[in-house]
Amino acid sequence: MKEVHDLDIWPLSTTSTALTVHLVRADDRIDDALTARIADELKTRFKIGLATIQVETGNAPCELEPDHIV
Repeated sequence: MKEVHDLDIWPLSTTSTALTVHLVRADDRIDDALTARIADELKTRFKIGLATIQVETGNAPCELEPDHIV
């Protein structure tokens, strides 16, 4: 991954957590297997059962991308 932005994590209940994130790839390939591995890793390591992962190429601006990277 080249960049991560618009990362949000919040509880849905006392036992369930959700996550949304934008990932910018270094190339423009669509890789469903990578997205599935990321979702599986989030579930295994952090118990995040609901993950929405938006993959971007970085070729077009994302209005949720910050002006600077922290």
